[in-house]
Amino acid sequence: MATCGCEKPLQAPCRPRRVLDYVTNEPGQEVWRCPACSGHYEDPVCMPCGDVVCRACVTIGGFCPICHMPVTGQVFPIRPLRHFVDGLQCRCPNRGLGCAAVVGVLDVEHHLQAECEWREEECDQCHQQVRRAEMARHKDTTCPTKPMACGYVGCGTSSSQSDLAAHERGDVGLLRQCLAGTSLELAQTRHELAQTKAVLAESQAAQCGTAAALAQTQQSLSQTQHNLAQTKAQLQEQLAQVNEQTKAELAAVRTQIDQLFIIPPAAPEGLEARWDETTKEVALNWQPVPPCSPIILYRVQATLALPADLSGISIVYTGPECHCRYRFPPGAVLGRAEARFVVAAIRGLAESGPSAPATCARRAVFRYNHDMDKQGLFFYIGTQGRTQPWQNPAVAGWVTTTRSSGYSYSGSASDALGRRPCESYTHNQPTPSWWQVDLGAGRLFTPTHYTLRHSEYPGNVEERLQSWRLEGSVDGADGSWRTLDEHTNEPHAIPARGGAMATFAVAPERAFPARLFRVLMTGPSPSGSDYLHLAGLEMYGTLLQL
Repeated sequence: MATCGCEKPLQAPCRPRRVLDYVTNEPGQEVWRCPACSGHYEDPVCMPCGDVVCRACVTIGGFCPICHMPVTGQVFPIRPLRHFVDGLQCRCPNRGLGCAAVVGVLDVEHHLQAECEWREEECDQCHQQVRRAEMARHKDTTCPTKPMACGYVGCGTSSSQSDLAAHERGDVGLLRQCLAGTSLELAQTRHELAQTKAVLAESQAAQCGTAAALAQTQQSLSQTQHNLAQTKAQLQEQLAQVNEQTKAELAAVRTQIDQLFIIPPAAPEGLEARWDETTKEVALNWQPVPPCSPIILYRVQATLALPADLSGISIVYTGPECHCRYRFPPGAVLGRAEARFVVAAIRGLAESGPSAPATCARRAVFRYNHDMDKQGLFFYIGTQGRTQPWQNPAVAGWVTTTRSSGYSYSGSASDALGRRPCESYTHNQPTPSWWQVDLGAGRLFTPTHYTLRHSEYPGNVEERLQSWRLEGSVDGADGSWRTLDEHTNEPHAIPARGGAMATFAVAPERAFPARLFRVLMTGPSPSGSDYLHLAGLEMYGTLLQL
C-alpha cells in the first residue's frame, strides 16, 4: 500500500462528500474543492504526479484518481491548505429550503444533525418525513395518529382520525345519545332567546319614554329661544335709545367747550389773516399787537381751512415794528400745546422789536450712527451745541431728570444722561416705575431713535428691561402723555451683560414734537423683579429751540 510523508496509510476512496457554498469575497472557490470527490479538501495530500486530492480519495493499488498514474513514491500532506480550508465559513447545505445559517467547514455536519431546523426527520408516530421546525406542530395538528375527541354531544370517545371516522359511522346508539344531547342544548338556546326578547321589549318601552322626554325638552328649548329673541330685541331698542341720548349729550358738551374754551366765535379784533397757496404762507397782521393766546392760531386754522398736517407751512407775522416768520417742522400737527409754542415764539419776536431775526426758532437734526455716539440730543445739550467740554446736562441744570423712586445707594436720576456705565435703578415695586427727562421751556423734540443702557454690575443682568413704553408730552399734564414706542416681553431686546446698550426706532406715524419724555416700565424683568435699571439714555431726531 502506498504511503505518504507522514507515514499514514492511504485509505480507500469514500463516497462523494457535500459540495459546500463558501462565504468569502475572494474568487476561485473551485480550487478549494477536491477534484476527485468534489467536496472540500479533507487532509489534502500531493501526489508524485502533482495532483492534490483528499487523503481518502487516493485509490487502493496506488493509482492517482485524477490522471491514474501509479504512485511510485511518497505522497505529502499539504498542511497550509488544510488549515486554510478548515478555517473557511460556508452556508448551510439546506439553504435552498430556507436555512440562512453560516457555519465553519468543520461544523457543517454538527449543524445539520443538531441545529438546522430545515432538516427533515421521520415522525415517530406516522413515519412521515417532516421538517424539524414543524415537527411539534405536525404532531399537535396534522399527524394522522393524533387522538381526537368525538364531535357528538355527550360522547367522550377519543381516538385517531381514521378510527374516529369508523366510530362515528358505525355506532347507532351513540348517534341517538348525541341527538338527545343536541336537543337538550337546543331547548336551552330557545329559553335564552325568550329571555333576550323580554329584555328587548323592556328596552323598547324605555326608549319610548326617552323619546317623549326628548320631545318635551325640544319644546322647552324652542320656548327659550323665543324668549331670548324677545329679550335681544328689547335690549337693542334700549341700546339705540341710550346711543341717541349719549350723542345728544356729547354734542351739548362739545358746544359748551367750543363756546367756553377752544374756538372763539370770531377772530380777535385787529387780526388779519391771509393764506397764500403759492408760497404756503399764512400772513398775520396785528394792529395793534393783541394779547397772545393759542386760541388765535386755532381760529386762523379754522377760518382759512388749513390742512391738518402743517409740514412746510410758514406763519408770517407783521407787527408795528417788526416782521418775522415761523416754519412748521415736518410732521407738525397744530394742537393746543403746539399752538401755544408758536404763539409764544411770535410774541417773543414781536416784543424783541425790529432787531429780531427773520426766523423765530432754531432747528437742529440729530442722526443716529451707533450706540451712545456723539451725535445725539443730550450730548449736544451737554456740550452747549458742541462748543465746550461735555457736562452732564442734568447736573449742569440745562435739563431736568426725575424718577419714580430710588435709594441712596442706587445712583441718582441724573445718571441716566451720563456717558459712562454705572449702577442706577429704582425701588423694586409693582406699581409702574418711570424715568423722566424735561428739556425745558422753549424746546420741542421729535424723536426718530433712542438708546437705552443697562446698569454695569454683571450680577444684575437678569433685571434688564424687557417690557417698557417710551412716552412724550408737551406740558406733562395728566392725559397729555402719548406713546412713542412700546415693547412687551422681549428678554433679548437689551443684551444680557453689564452695561449693555440697544437702540430702538420710533415709528414715523407715532412721532410728534414734545418737551418731556419718560421711560415707563410696564412689566417685570426676566428675573421677575420690578427694578427699573437705566444707566444711559440718548435720543435722536429733530430739535426745535427758541
